[in-house]
Amino acid sequence: MKSISSVASIGFFTCLLTVVEAEQTELVSRHASLRRALRQNPELQSEKESVAISRAQVRRELLEFDWGVEALARYEDRTKPQNTREYVAVGGVQIPGSSERLFLDENLTARFGLKKKYSTGTIFEVGTRYSRLVNTLNQTSSSALYTPEYESFTGITITQPLLRGFGMDANMAGVNIAHRRVAAQEVLTRVKAMNLAAEVASRYSDIVAADRVLKVHQKNIALANQMLKRNRELLKSNEGLETDVVTAELAVYQRQDQYIAAAADKIERVNALFGLIDRGPDLEGNTRFEPSAGFCSTKNLGTKRQLIEYGRTRRLDIAYYKHVVETAKLNVLRANDSTKAQLNLTGTVGLYGLADNSNDSYKEAFDRQGTEWSIGLDFKMPLGRDGVTAAVDAAKAQKRQAELELSKAQRMISLEVDTAFSRVDSAKQRIVTSRKAVDLAKKRLQQEQDLFDEGQGDFYRVVEQQQILNDAEVTLVHSEAALSKSVIMVWLASGQIFTRLGISLEEVEVALALANGTGKQGESPTETK
Repeated sequence: MKSISSVASIGFFTCLLTVVEAEQTELVSRHASLRRALRQNPELQSEKESVAISRAQVRRELLEFDWGVEALARYEDRTKPQNTREYVAVGGVQIPGSSERLFLDENLTARFGLKKKYSTGTIFEVGTRYSRLVNTLNQTSSSALYTPEYESFTGITITQPLLRGFGMDANMAGVNIAHRRVAAQEVLTRVKAMNLAAEVASRYSDIVAADRVLKVHQKNIALANQMLKRNRELLKSNEGLETDVVTAELAVYQRQDQYIAAAADKIERVNALFGLIDRGPDLEGNTRFEPSAGFCSTKNLGTKRQLIEYGRTRRLDIAYYKHVVETAKLNVLRANDSTKAQLNLTGTVGLYGLADNSNDSYKEAFDRQGTEWSIGLDFKMPLGRDGVTAAVDAAKAQKRQAELELSKAQRMISLEVDTAFSRVDSAKQRIVTSRKAVDLAKKRLQQEQDLFDEGQGDFYRVVEQQQILNDAEVTLVHSEAALSKSVIMVWLASGQIFTRLGISLEEVEVALALANGTGKQGESPTETK
């Protein structure tokens, strides 16, 4: 019964191995994964929406300099009792037919104007005022020309700030800040895209490593099945031992368990990649990966000093923090402007018209029936200065913070490149030792196998050495994967991740749909232009 059960389980697991092996034939390339991630990654999509929000803020700031319409209409109907002074002042006039001293006042007033602010702070307004006046005086007085009276005024008013709000720097600060924020957000989105590309490439390396580990376990299982078959044949011919058969069968199940764990690990890594490229789980088992994509190479990596210098001058982080510093400077400028007193020079010129209807009132105005011009100054200043200077102090502190962040970013680039490069060196050394361990494990296994074939060895030691070789080969795969991921981190830290992964700047810009590029990644230090 034990033999039948073992054969059945081995047959089932062989089918499982065949299915999993078939999964490695359909190709999904690393480059395709990178391009999909740039187009569809949810977090990157959210960053792109942040750019759209920043651009909308620019339009909102520019709205201050657009033409605007101002309109006002008001109707008044008053019947007011007059005291003695008012009664005498209007010449003893009251509502006809009334015994009481009442004054009638029924007015309709309207105002319409177009207004625009310029970047110098100048406010230009052209408008008209219209009034329809009906009252006791123009109804009863012999001096009244019309009842009702229609009066109009059409003119131009110009207001020019002389202190607060004077000049383009002060007035365009809000717009310039908004533009800087757009540029900074675009750079930040590209930085997020760089990090995403590095993570996708690392996840792909994990999947390639998982595939290779599964192949190592497959080979080890196949070897265990061969040993089990051989020992059963020896036992059947009375030349073997029952203990050797049990040991071989135990090795089969133990190695199957390792394979199952490795297969589950691969699914976890595949799903981690799918999360980055916005895909659901592979429930049907139709997704395949390209083993030939392999691991990233250290070819033309460059020296540590080259990479540090390249990163300090070309990494997009630096461009981002420079935008932040410039934005902080503009905030200081705007805060300084808010501390100034308000002194505005105002001038008005216009024409008056009076008639018995609205059309004629405007006709009379444009015939220069009446004219007006005026000039004046408007001054305002708060007496308490502490609250005003607080905004300046806060803006200056934010500027110092931004400059510190820029300096920190420049230092961190050097440290990140150094760390990543050191990991590359460490991974290389680990690969050397891992390969040596694999060679020695093969040699040691062959020694035990020869002893066993000669009848002088112990079968358990053969099984043990097979497992040691399996573990050494798995360690070698992990070392190669670690080197690949370390190389990716070097590319990321030195600001050349897109170029090294074969993604053109045009592809990145199309994927992100960003205009007005601010930072660019060129060739790596060791590549020729």
